[in-house]
Amino acid sequence: MSRSDSLPVRRPLATFRLTRSVALQWLVVSAVGFFGFAYALGHVLAWLRGTSLEPIVIAPSSPPTVVSWIAVSIGLLVCVVVPHELLHGVFMARYGDTPRYGIGVSYFVLPYAYAETSDANYTRNQLLVALLAPFVVITVVGLAAMVVVPTPLLIVPLAANAAGSIGDLWMAAVLCQYPADVRVGDPPDGVRGFGIYGTDEQVSRLPGTTLLSRFLTGSVGTLAAVAAYALLAVLLSLAFGSGDVVLGAPERGWLLVRHDHRPGGTAVLELGDGPLVGTAALGGLAWTVVATLRRRLASE
Repeated sequence: MSRSDSLPVRRPLATFRLTRSVALQWLVVSAVGFFGFAYALGHVLAWLRGTSLEPIVIAPSSPPTVVSWIAVSIGLLVCVVVPHELLHGVFMARYGDTPRYGIGVSYFVLPYAYAETSDANYTRNQLLVALLAPFVVITVVGLAAMVVVPTPLLIVPLAANAAGSIGDLWMAAVLCQYPADVRVGDPPDGVRGFGIYGTDEQVSRLPGTTLLSRFLTGSVGTLAAVAAYALLAVLLSLAFGSGDVVLGAPERGWLLVRHDHRPGGTAVLELGDGPLVGTAALGGLAWTVVATLRRRLASE
């Protein structure tokens, strides 16, 4: 690994800042992402077993079961965090310097464990490897284990690891907007995050990444807003005993249902995977248009 003092002088091109707003977005997307990844892994498990998705019913009259699942999930999450951060550290040490490990709470919003180095300098692809290694390695190993032992117990830690990788995937998406020969290191103004350094020829992002970034921002924001509302409605349903919560309905696709049935037999809340993806896509298109127009107006 070439150290920063042996590199040619490059100027800052961009800075990624871990602000309170970004931390809050990561928290919401991670919470929603856990259920999305669990859904995808449930499909994989059903395919391996040669069966269809079986619905999961959570009744308000059975809180001990819910508490037990929460306790098991927390335990599995702790077991995932350690190898996740160690994998970050292995590649940071290979490309940069010996990492430090710890835990913290970002802006009193996002609890996190971390592996970090100071004064290290990476190429874009080196940092991409360090960021994505835990997501890729743990997912591949978990899927291989699921092939050998197709048990639903593997879904929780794999989904937890994937949801915990949201920040890594987010930062990787930022890095992918710049050429491979830029360098990445500590931010120039001392804030939490990283700085991207390069020459004048590397100032521009790769073609099309600006619009793609806006579309993904709008889609993820829309998905998070809808899912947050659904999660709140489900928790209220369980708290007040207004009906069971059913995750999955083989005859209709994957649904999140609040079973507070009206006289006609319809549910107060019912979300399907297809409509949810379509709504997220519309939100992404709308935000792309709004953000593009706002940028053009600001530049005039």
